[in-house]
Amino acid sequence: MTGRAGKVDRAGFSEIMTDEQVVGLVQAGETRHFAQLVRRHQDAVFGMAQRFTGNAGDAQDVAQEVFLRAYRSLDGFKGEARFSTWLYRICYNLCVDWARKRRRPGAKSLPIEEAAEIADSRENPEHAYIASEDRARVREAVEGLEERYRSVIMLLYYQRFSYERIAEILEIPLKTVETRLYRARKKLREAMRNIL
Repeated sequence: MTGRAGKVDRAGFSEIMTDEQVVGLVQAGETRHFAQLVRRHQDAVFGMAQRFTGNAGDAQDVAQEVFLRAYRSLDGFKGEARFSTWLYRICYNLCVDWARKRRRPGAKSLPIEEAAEIADSRENPEHAYIASEDRARVREAVEGLEERYRSVIMLLYYQRFSYERIAEILEIPLKTVETRLYRARKKLREAMRNIL
């Protein structure tokens, strides 16, 4: 190999190539390289889908659809945003579609992944129960938010994206992200007061 090929993995892919370079190869007809993009981003996409859907089965379905859509739409990727931002935007849109289907009249509201972890055996059972109840109340309050507010809360606190990244994913100005977060927090405080 010549140039900066870098380290090569078992499948023969260079680990030093950027996402955009790999996309270029796929767009040029070397479709086997798409597997590298899947491998790089599958955990993040699955994690995002699971936080929106609330369970692994639905998250797996959404994640598979994300990569199918990305592959089919890759010719349209112009590199105006990072590939990962473009991919997370596809994931976000599919999660919103998933949630809308679940919110039909009579359907349950959007579940959010249980943030609770198995309590440490040394932890006071009463404290563990109270913490679990608090998380359930927060989940209930977040689920009750309008989509535009719920999405910024989910992307910031559950996905840990920066304000800038949220703006890119949602394709809105940074100032709008800040405004929505301010309003979402205010609505959450009010909802928590009502729940409590």
